[in-house]
Amino acid sequence: MHPSIFILILSMGLTGPASAQRTYLSATLEPTTKGKAAFYKEPDGMDGATYKARIYTLEGKLKAEGHFADAELKVPHGAFTYYHPNGKKESSGEYQMGVKAGVWQRSDEWGMALAEKVYDPKPVENIVYTYASTMPEYPGGRKELVRYIKTKVDDVQLAEGEATASFIVEKNGKITDVKVSAENEQAKQAIEAALAASPDWQVGEKDGVPVRVAMVVPIKY
Repeated sequence: MHPSIFILILSMGLTGPASAQRTYLSATLEPTTKGKAAFYKEPDGMDGATYKARIYTLEGKLKAEGHFADAELKVPHGAFTYYHPNGKKESSGEYQMGVKAGVWQRSDEWGMALAEKVYDPKPVENIVYTYASTMPEYPGGRKELVRYIKTKVDDVQLAEGEATASFIVEKNGKITDVKVSAENEQAKQAIEAALAASPDWQVGEKDGVPVRVAMVVPIKY
């Protein structure tokens, strides 16, 4: 085999798997396409039950390194460190299931200590979002939801009409805080009862973590 061909094959063997495992990230560290990326993330093995990863600039400078709860590296969980562009440590601390927690040490770009930041993850546990990167979904999708509600309304033999329902999809997929606006009181009650008793929804997620999401759904019956 020609030496240059051997070197090319060896190079492909070394770089191929790493490139395949890269996740490209935007300037705000959200997943994006390679063309829009400012950073990329690569797995870095495991540490006990958590998964490690490193985040680099497109030029190959280390931006951050830390632990994740999942193999897909979507949910930061455990020790994490961020770096300034010059390589000096910017901040370090702990994540709890995607949320900064406890005391985070911070430094400026010259390495001088800055005031610590203290994070309490508990207040954000019950935040209700109106939008999440993964929105909640009824089993089978929107058409199945309409069919399910129409069946329940048909049980009380009402004339056709329209209504608007608002509710919260909880982190376990249950429906709470159901409110229905409809001209017909019987329809209102039937829709409220149907939603309250509906099967568990696919939960909403933000950064890979289940969150509470408020939904507003127009309904024809």
